[in-house]
Amino acid sequence: MRAFILLLLCVPLLVMAQTKNDLQRMKVLGNADTITETEFAALNGKPEKGTLKSKSVIVFSEVGNRLSYFTYGLSGELLSKSVYHYDTNGALINVMRYRGDGGLNVTTVYQYDKVGNETGESNTDASGTLFMTAKSKYDLNGNRIVYDRYDLFGHLFLRSNFKYDKRGNEVQEREFDSHESLQFVTTWQYTAFDKRGNWIERVMLKNDEPRTVTVREIKYR
Repeated sequence: MRAFILLLLCVPLLVMAQTKNDLQRMKVLGNADTITETEFAALNGKPEKGTLKSKSVIVFSEVGNRLSYFTYGLSGELLSKSVYHYDTNGALINVMRYRGDGGLNVTTVYQYDKVGNETGESNTDASGTLFMTAKSKYDLNGNRIVYDRYDLFGHLFLRSNFKYDKRGNEVQEREFDSHESLQFVTTWQYTAFDKRGNWIERVMLKNDEPRTVTVREIKYR
């Protein structure tokens, strides 16, 4: 009986230890304060920077969880803001996404498996109406390999399968419709890394055609 009680007392500690922070999920090495990503259109179909498309900034807490996410337009205007909420174990409860004018757009609520992977999500609009759910599967390294999206009736309408490199960076997404027909193949080529081993520049290709070049600036604590 005493051993059983000790086991029960240890369970919350195990769950807490298994919960990953956002930097770990994003495969970012080091304690980042902010991550700024600037996206450019590929220049004439080549893997080179062309015109500016957008800019985004993620702000992290001291324990490595996202606090907020901002996106900006070509003139620097705020397009959207996301605010993240966590439980006492550091697991993400929900994300509230707002338009640039401050109005609520979407709320996403997450579910987890016993090792801290985000395995389910529910998305509601500003009125609280459910319009999409999703389920994810992961490999033994904690990489999401399947991401299924369902409409409000529970019908699968889009499936994504993912592949990763040895660093854990996403290198391919294959998107299938509800009939399992392949629609798009997105690949990422990582062309520059910082001293900590985190990527700071990558090229995104859609069906083998370069589409964007993203430059990432990571500020560490």
